Amino acid sequence: MLRPRHKTRAVLAVLPVLLLVASGHAAPGDVLQTHEAPCEYPAGLAAAGDHLYLLDWREAKLFRVEMQTGAVQRSWDAPTLRPRGLAHADGRLFISDDRTGRIYTFNPDTGVVENTFDAPGRRPSGLAYSAGVLYVLERASRKVYRVLPEDGTILGYFALPNRDCADLTHDGRYLWTSNRVKDELYMVHPETGQVIGILAAPGPHATGLAWDGDTLWNADFQTRKLYRLQIKSDPMYRVFDQRTARCEYYWTLYNYGPARVFDVTLNLAVPAPLVNQQLLTEPRFSPAPDEIRTDRWGQRCALFRLPGADAGRRLEVRCEAEVALAALRYLIIPEKTGTLADIPAEIREAYLADDSRYRIDSPFIQETVRKVVGDEQNPYWIARRIYDYVIDKLTYEMVGGWDVPEVVLRRGSGSCSEYTFAFIALCRAAGLPARYQGSIVIRNDDASVDEAFHRWAQIYLPNYGWVPVDANKGDAESPADQARGFGELDNRYLITTHGGGGSEYLHWGYNSYVHYRADGYCMVERETYGFWEPHDTPPEQVQAGTDQAEP
Repeated sequence: MLRPRHKTRAVLAVLPVLLLVASGHAAPGDVLQTHEAPCEYPAGLAAAGDHLYLLDWREAKLFRVEMQTGAVQRSWDAPTLRPRGLAHADGRLFISDDRTGRIYTFNPDTGVVENTFDAPGRRPSGLAYSAGVLYVLERASRKVYRVLPEDGTILGYFALPNRDCADLTHDGRYLWTSNRVKDELYMVHPETGQVIGILAAPGPHATGLAWDGDTLWNADFQTRKLYRLQIKSDPMYRVFDQRTARCEYYWTLYNYGPARVFDVTLNLAVPAPLVNQQLLTEPRFSPAPDEIRTDRWGQRCALFRLPGADAGRRLEVRCEAEVALAALRYLIIPEKTGTLADIPAEIREAYLADDSRYRIDSPFIQETVRKVVGDEQNPYWIARRIYDYVIDKLTYEMVGGWDVPEVVLRRGSGSCSEYTFAFIALCRAAGLPARYQGSIVIRNDDASVDEAFHRWAQIYLPNYGWVPVDANKGDAESPADQARGFGELDNRYLITTHGGGGSEYLHWGYNSYVHYRADGYCMVERETYGFWEPHDTPPEQVQAGTDQAEP
C-alpha cells in the first residue's frame, strides 16, 4: 500500500522537479487576438470582410469593429429593444429579439429595417446564415431551426447540444454554438445536430460567435472582450488541465487452500510516456521483476515469477510511480481525415485482423455493419455511425466476464470492455483499424482507490493518427455529452495498456494478468487496486510532452 505521508515526503525531498518538453504547437482554441468590447453587455456577433458587428443587449446598440485593431468604425441604434442574435448575409444583418420573438433584416448602409418576421419560437437567441438558410437558436424549445430568411418558414430543426447554448455562427460547413454555463464552444452538424467537436471557451460567459473565413471569434459577456481563436492546427488536439499524482498498482493473491498454489506467473503492464501522460519517476516494483519484455502489440510488460503459496498464505506485488496526467481533446474535421486507403498498410494489417473476442466474420456483425455504415466512405463518419449505434444499442452493466460483441449487442448491455470490443469489432468489419487502451482511474477525489479500472477504444484516422473513442462514456443524453467520448480523455486516467487483441503476456486483460497451477483443490482470491494520492510537484511546473509515444 502507499507509504505513510511523512515517509513519502522524505523520499520526495530528494526528487528533482522535472520540467518536461513543452508541446509548442498552436492548438485548437488558442487565443490569437483579443480586443476590448466597445460595450458592457456584448451579445450577438457577426463577421463581414475585415470587420465585426457586435450587439449590446442592454443598451440596444449595434457596433461595427475593425478586426485588426478593435477600433469602432460606426455604431447604430438597434432596430429592437432587446437585440440578442446576429448574422450577416449579402450586406444585410439579421437581428433577433428574444423578448418579442421577432427577427429583423437591417441594412447597415442605410440604417433601414427592410423586413421583419416571427421567429419559430418566442426566444430566438442565436442566429447564423449560410447558403440561403438562416439558422435560429430558440431557447424556449431548446432547438435550432433552419428557416427561410425571407419569412421564417421552417425547413427543419434539431435539439440543442446543451440547454445553455447561447449563440450561433456558420463556418461554411458546420455550425458553432456557445455554452455560457459549461464555458464551451461546440462544432455541430447543421442537419443532424451531432456535436463533432468541443473547445473550451476563452472566457467565463461565452456569448456571441462569428466566423471570419479562417478563425472563430467569441464575445464574452463577463470579461467584455472579443477573442479570435485558432481552429486549424497541426496536430489537431489540445492537452490541458494537468494534474500530478502518485499511483500505486497493488496486486495480491490469497490462497484459502486446502491445496498449494505454485508456478505463479504475473505480468504487469508498464505505462509509457504519452502526449497527455508523463512519468515523473520510473515505475518502482516490489519485488523487482524477473524481466521486462514486449508483447506483439508493442506493450512493455514486467514479468514476475512468484513463489508458491500454501493454504492461508498471500502473494503481493506493488508498482508505484509519480505521474503528470492531462486531459486530451481532439478537434476532428471530418473532411480532413482522408480515406481508408490513406491508412498505412502495416496499421491495416495489424488492426483489421479478427480475434477470438471480436469474431468479425459473424453474419450478425457483418449484417450490422452493412446496415449501420451503408455506403459511407469517410473514416470519421464510418466511426461516428458505429459509435452512435453502440451508444444507442447498449446500456452499461458490469456483470462479470467479457462476452463477444454479437452476444453483447443482442443482449443490449455490457461493461466498458464489452462496449469497447463491440465498437472495435464493428470498426474492423467496416475496414477501419481499431484497438484499445486500459487504465487505472482517479475516482473523484485526489486521494482515492480504484477497483474497477477502465478500458476504451482507439481508431486510426488518416492525418490524425490514433484517436481515443470511449462509447461507454459517450452513452449520454445530450449531443454535447455524447461527443465527449469521441476524441477526448479526462485527466484522471493513467494509461497502462495498449492492445489490439489477445496478448501473449496480458491475454485479453489490461493492467495485469496472472497464471498459476495448484496441486489439488483450493479456493484462490485475486484482488487488484489502484491507490492514488496527490503529488507534491505543482502541475504548472510540469509541461506536456511532444510525442505520443505509442507502440
